[in-house]
Amino acid sequence: MALTPRFVTPDSRDGPDFSICALVRSQEKYDRLLASFLRGGFTAENSEFLAADNRAFNRFDGYGWQKALLAEARGRFVVFCHDDIELLDAGYTDLLAALDDLDGRQPDWLLAGVAGGRYRPQKHHRRFLRMRISDPWGEDRQMGEVPGRVETLDECFILMRRTRPVIGSYDLRGFHFYGADLCLQAELLGGSAHVIDFHLRHHGGGTKDATFEQAREAFIAKYRAVFPGRSLHCTTGVVTFPEAEPPKTA
Repeated sequence: MALTPRFVTPDSRDGPDFSICALVRSQEKYDRLLASFLRGGFTAENSEFLAADNRAFNRFDGYGWQKALLAEARGRFVVFCHDDIELLDAGYTDLLAALDDLDGRQPDWLLAGVAGGRYRPQKHHRRFLRMRISDPWGEDRQMGEVPGRVETLDECFILMRRTRPVIGSYDLRGFHFYGADLCLQAELLGGSAHVIDFHLRHHGGGTKDATFEQAREAFIAKYRAVFPGRSLHCTTGVVTFPEAEPPKTA
């Protein structure tokens, strides 16, 4: 039997514009998400919808679910989001326009989102965030210039190009800091992360429990050797990587 290879070129495209990938814990929240995307012009003709099923129990964690869905995605752009987001006044054409604008401003971009910590701000203060979002802390909150570069992104909405994927760490676990992990991996790959002007609502408020502190400690332990002395600005606060320990002498 003859083999028939499929030849791929840099501009090969055989899928929809978007793969909307969601981490789903609540069917009710996910139904609200789907309805809002449909109102916003995301249809079966231009988008596909994939869900990581955590409805009964946690089959996936924060670092694993994106890898699983990225392997299934066919869209030109892949969106990873929580099930508790809802589109408001911005939709399909707005997102395409925001990404086209980002291409023109920063061709090396690898990740885009709606909230994050500014890239290496000179001072640490309450205005280290960059965002355009509605959430439990306010309506249409805008901080910093948007679009703009960030060093972390909130996990509620993160987007990448399928042909330029960013893979999260395999040696970290849990549901915290996987957005920051993706951004650092993008930085190490020679790319950048940005907040774009795509207004949506995040209904969730986030939690800081024992698992948050455990994830934070593991995240710091991993990256302190790579970014010693750096303070990383996240939407949940500032994380500082201690200076590298000097080598022990015999």
